[in-house]
Amino acid sequence: MTNKILFVTRGGEKCDEGLSYVLELAGTLGAGIEILIMSPRQLTTQFEDIMAAAAFAEAGDLNSMKEIMESEQHACRDLIEEKISRIIKSSNEPSVDLSCHISDGDVATAIKAFLKTWKNIDMVLLSPSLSENSKSVDIRKLLKNISKPVVHISKPLASEI
Repeated sequence: MTNKILFVTRGGEKCDEGLSYVLELAGTLGAGIEILIMSPRQLTTQFEDIMAAAAFAEAGDLNSMKEIMESEQHACRDLIEEKISRIIKSSNEPSVDLSCHISDGDVATAIKAFLKTWKNIDMVLLSPSLSENSKSVDIRKLLKNISKPVVHISKPLASEI
């Protein structure tokens, strides 16, 4: 049983931010990587989908409303899984053991639940994509509930010339 690093990132376009650092660190430490991708709870971005779901709900057809909402969620998960599989295939560290997991909801709760299942996690690395919204990660709650070292990877500052 090898030691692992838990890399937590938000799904979407920037889900690979910080992954190169994590790959390098895992190679140096001889550890594997577990990637936890946080998906938004609801992704209704198209006005038509929102209106269709509302119309079905108003008519009392909750099953059709749920189907519309869940189909959008499944499409997002498929996109995230495809992007991560491309990252894994293109990684320069073939000796690093990588596996991906997807979770919904609160970041701190998801990490705590993940750590209960996976006992061999040595540290938790948070992607810069999690800090885009100041409400997305409650660091105090995270540190209070998790006994592993937590490192938040920051974005490099852009230089102005």
